[in-house]
Amino acid sequence: MNGELHQMLLITALGNGFLINANDAASKELEQTDRLIVRFCSEDQLLTWSAWLEQLRNQKYQRLMLVHTAENPSTSSWQNSGFAGGGARHGIATLATSGHMIWIPEWKLDRHPTRSSWQVTYRAYPYSGSQQAGHAFVPLADVTLQLRTVLEQVGTLAEQIGEAFWKQNFFDPALQLLDGSSRETAKYAFKLPPVYSAEAWRLLNAVYKSWVFGGMGSWNDSTPGMAYAHGKEAEYERYSGELYEGLLQSARTAVNSVVF
Repeated sequence: MNGELHQMLLITALGNGFLINANDAASKELEQTDRLIVRFCSEDQLLTWSAWLEQLRNQKYQRLMLVHTAENPSTSSWQNSGFAGGGARHGIATLATSGHMIWIPEWKLDRHPTRSSWQVTYRAYPYSGSQQAGHAFVPLADVTLQLRTVLEQVGTLAEQIGEAFWKQNFFDPALQLLDGSSRETAKYAFKLPPVYSAEAWRLLNAVYKSWVFGGMGSWNDSTPGMAYAHGKEAEYERYSGELYEGLLQSARTAVNSVVF
């Protein structure tokens, strides 16, 4: 899973649990460490994760929603999604009865002689009506069906190009997670707060399990050459793009399922 997207999924889900039902939102991944500092810039103040949540509650914000921010997303975003700053761009909308805002992360790498650390700052911008109009609600059941279809298609392609490893170890297990038939006890995604349904958690787990995009050793690495060798280059490009978009939509739908 892309680290930037993972962080925003975590913030959205834990934040909704906190705002809706006062669920514990503590997370080691969002507290300051030697390697990572996460802050939220509000009115020229840098707030910690817990302080930001308290401010949202005091200001009567009701929900968080993960949204895509690019008006014309690139069809090849999946090719660089495993790298810092790569892939489709997202933000976190904070929703109230009025005055919605959208928080956009800025990642900065601070290099030191003995170690390097990431500083992540979320900054608030107005969440305009035109932006809101492009973020329609899609039912969990519909998105689950769409993801199941693309997983089956890309799995068949993997077999056809001699890359059955991906089908056996990623795509088929993800389908089993969607169906609730998996015998595996491990959960690949973080645990969603109790305000979320079991269906949402199954969908998010399937996303994490079937996320195959990255650098060396990923679906982006040697697989394109195998597709070309089998005359399946066009199918590889098509299904890879559809898988990537399907995973993004599924992830957003899972964490946004308590918003509407």
